[in-house]
Amino acid sequence: MAKHQSTINENMPLRSLIYIGRAYEQIVPIKARYRKKLYKIPKPEFYTFYNGEEKYDKEKILKLSEAFLMDDDFGSLELKVKVININPKENHTILSKCKILKEYCDFIEIIRKYEAQNSEEAYKEAIKECIQKGILVDYLRKKGSEVINMLMSEYDYNLDIETQREEAEEIGGRKMVYRLIEEGVLKLEQGATTLNISVEELKKEMVEKGYTFS
Repeated sequence: MAKHQSTINENMPLRSLIYIGRAYEQIVPIKARYRKKLYKIPKPEFYTFYNGEEKYDKEKILKLSEAFLMDDDFGSLELKVKVININPKENHTILSKCKILKEYCDFIEIIRKYEAQNSEEAYKEAIKECIQKGILVDYLRKKGSEVINMLMSEYDYNLDIETQREEAEEIGGRKMVYRLIEEGVLKLEQGATTLNISVEELKKEMVEKGYTFS
């Protein structure tokens, strides 16, 4: 699991724990959790890519245990997140291995350069320079105006992230309700109540998603 941060956040292990828990809830069938035989699950890895302007380590491991109120050796739970500083000046090796990530970092640096110059058309100038230098060319040619609109608008990062999280939770919740109905744990009427829609709407929605009813 990978996250991008333009601000320092030492709570990434806790956030990652919550994310992976939700992910396992969606991919592990309910009945499988109660079987005697071990149910195999994907091995998780956690990364955070940081490109904020505040100084930070080139690479750092954050541990969930660092957040525990009691500091002892008897903890049963640990989760590690590798934070990688992708600012170009840090010259992390990952930038030489991932062309898109490197070009994204270059794009942000060029934007910052024009912003520092108080250019009235900083974003347009940045996009123009990137295209000339072969940075994110295809994307910026197709989505350049959208990028400018996003950057020039009163963009609320926290609100954006919260909205995306709510949408993801809603999608995950609907999939869970579908599965519970299919497995007979929930009835259509109960599922409709859970999702706050009518039975007819829920049944139509499930049929469109490929679910069948006997």
